Amino acid sequence: MLKTIVATFQTVMGSSLSQQSAVDTISQWRAKPTHELIFDSGLRDVSHYFEAVDRLHHQSSSNLKSFNNELISIAMARLKHEFASVLRRQSDHQRGPISTTTESSFTTDSTAYLFRYEEYVAYEPPSQDVVDYLRNIAQRMSSNGNLKECVEIYKNVRKGFLQTHLKRLRFDELSLGLNSKRYVWDELRLKMELWVQVCKICVKILFEREKKLCDQIFQGLDSNLAKDECFLGTVQEFAIHLFNFVEAISLSNHSYERMENILGVYSSFMLVLPHANALFDCELGKEVRIKCAEISSKIENDVLRLLYDFEKTVLLERSSFSDDRGAVHRSTVYAMDQIVIIAKNRELLANLIKSAPSLNFGYITVRQDDLGDINRRSFLDQHLILIIVVLQMNLKTKCENYKNATLGQLFMMNNVRYIVKRINEGSNGLREMIGESYMRKLDESFRLSMDNYRALTRGKFLACFEDKGLYITGCFKKSRLSKKAVKRRVKDFNTAYEELKDLHSQWMVSDLELRDELRVALCGDLVPAYVDFLEKLRSDSEINLLLENNIKYSVKDFDALILETLFEDTEINV
Repeated sequence: MLKTIVATFQTVMGSSLSQQSAVDTISQWRAKPTHELIFDSGLRDVSHYFEAVDRLHHQSSSNLKSFNNELISIAMARLKHEFASVLRRQSDHQRGPISTTTESSFTTDSTAYLFRYEEYVAYEPPSQDVVDYLRNIAQRMSSNGNLKECVEIYKNVRKGFLQTHLKRLRFDELSLGLNSKRYVWDELRLKMELWVQVCKICVKILFEREKKLCDQIFQGLDSNLAKDECFLGTVQEFAIHLFNFVEAISLSNHSYERMENILGVYSSFMLVLPHANALFDCELGKEVRIKCAEISSKIENDVLRLLYDFEKTVLLERSSFSDDRGAVHRSTVYAMDQIVIIAKNRELLANLIKSAPSLNFGYITVRQDDLGDINRRSFLDQHLILIIVVLQMNLKTKCENYKNATLGQLFMMNNVRYIVKRINEGSNGLREMIGESYMRKLDESFRLSMDNYRALTRGKFLACFEDKGLYITGCFKKSRLSKKAVKRRVKDFNTAYEELKDLHSQWMVSDLELRDELRVALCGDLVPAYVDFLEKLRSDSEINLLLENNIKYSVKDFDALILETLFEDTEINV
């Protein structure tokens, strides 16, 4: 059949060597085995073949039309085979080892995946020679009405390649359906950590490379529909699967206790969102863009729910309370841990939270004045302040549960001090977010509880030292110390001293700086007053003898008790 076509062409064209050369070139490659590729034969043969196709395509003589069409069909079949073979060969080559950092197996260990986006080494893109060859084929198949076949080949080959590549990144494990709560938390947490890395790799590296390759090969062909169809056909299914993971998380109403991991997923999604919208910025990519917009809205709703649930729980937390040392409560530590997590995700949350927090928690409503001056505070800042406000409200309730009022004030002082310290030490501008107005409120609350503790502690001692009731009136209305009163006062002092030693030395002040500050303050409150008291008693010779038998603790003992023994049985957090 091919010989008949060639002979007919020679009869019609006579001595037209250029057309004869075109026929010879097409016929020669038609006769060769399919495993021999024009691409491998060298630049000269490649150029001759493309030139032959072009000459046949532009031959417009009506008496050659049928003849040329048959030759062009043969050429198109060869180009289709070349396109598929070269593209498949390139894709197979890229399926080689991805990176030693990407191999892993699923376990419950937090180090189950070893690759990181920052360390990821992707496959090498096709060489420029390969890209130019594929584009030349696509252009000629487009000119002859065969571009659709080229597009179908491209989608099948590149989608298969990408699927294999993603499988090695454990992409297939990122499936949750519509309810992520059915997973054991440790397993889900690992999936979240895996997703954070894979998401960035997919959108910012793999999908981006596929987009670039489609553009290089199909740009301008069929009004750019070809490049869009190839890109969407290659990655859309994987993109939807990837983003469905975030949707499942947002719809599952996970507890605020999972906030750190959940915000990690949301933050990564919002980070790649602009890239995703840019990649799918075409009519065919509308479905993916709509999906991303819907997920963004669901994330916003879930973030608000997480914050409200957390605020309400902090306010109403009523865990069993048996602490008898006034230590920082575990709910305070947990609340501040969560606040630090929120501050860490400041940029994400500031963009998602678009309204002021609700101050209504059912039967309890927080006064807006309790939040301090919030006129220039963002909605996220207001949420942070509200969490601390409701935390203090909860602490006050716990403080009132102490039978020993002095210990209750120590508890309040320790916890507020811890809050202030965590804010001051917090990164991501936590103090700036809270604002100086509310920081002053916190400092006032701390100072008040500290002053109350000092007042209650020194009250028992100062009552022993006061003049009232210590003197009796003798002859000629001259006052003198009452032995009975002195003896009672000294006994009361001994009792107060022993209580301070037995109780307060066991109480906790885990902040070293605060412990020293409190010791010095109490020493200043009590030791000089004790010195004055003893000097007053010893000024009376009769009383002085009584003191020898009743004073059990010297000034030196009192000073050492306060400065060395007080709060000594505690773990210090420097």
